[in-house]
Amino acid sequence: MERLRLAVKKDGALQFLSHLDFARAVRYVIVRAHLPINYSEGFNPHMKLSFASALGVGVCADVEYLDMELAEKIPVQEVMERMNAQLPDGFAVLIGHYIYAKAPKLMAMANYAVYDLFGPATAQLDQSQLDAILRRFNDDPDITFEKVSIKGKHKAREIHVKDHVIEPLTGTIENDRITIRAGIYQTADGAIKPQEVWDILVNSFELPAVADLMLARRRAIYTRKDGENRSLFAIE
Repeated sequence: MERLRLAVKKDGALQFLSHLDFARAVRYVIVRAHLPINYSEGFNPHMKLSFASALGVGVCADVEYLDMELAEKIPVQEVMERMNAQLPDGFAVLIGHYIYAKAPKLMAMANYAVYDLFGPATAQLDQSQLDAILRRFNDDPDITFEKVSIKGKHKAREIHVKDHVIEPLTGTIENDRITIRAGIYQTADGAIKPQEVWDILVNSFELPAVADLMLARRRAIYTRKDGENRSLFAIE
């Protein structure tokens, strides 16, 4: 059975939903659209539906990907029309393709995402000053921070930031609003969050901003291999 892979947009007020709430909204849309989705077996069957990533609260996305397994093959355009007719504001199905059943799962493929981080400046900041802050970050090869697991015994581990932020940060300042473009790479050891990149800039590089007032927009998500970013529709 082929899987249907869809690219969707999450915007507006939906950015304040947790991943679990967003997934629940998608399931609701599938039911309202009368799509014949397959369910798992067992005592607690659930839709055969999966996402590329878990977007945090406060993060919207120009594109997010999801896979679903339908009991019958419905034309992609019809699926999109039926879903878009039921979607809330800020949510749209952009494009879709059927992929073969044994294609890699989205979470195994999606390992590089590009974000714009936004927040108000708390002090006078011009473009040259922002460039200098980002240059210090980009030129420092040994940035680390301690990440504490919220599960189990709350173990702490040291994260080497440049293992994940592998391209130089860029940014602009306009009307006292800071915008920073960050590409984040996920390794076998995991990844860092956009919020953590912002926190490091505020706490270690004196970016004049408040850590808790950052919002983020994911501009793109890819599978990255041999230094090349590839679409999640590109199945080898």
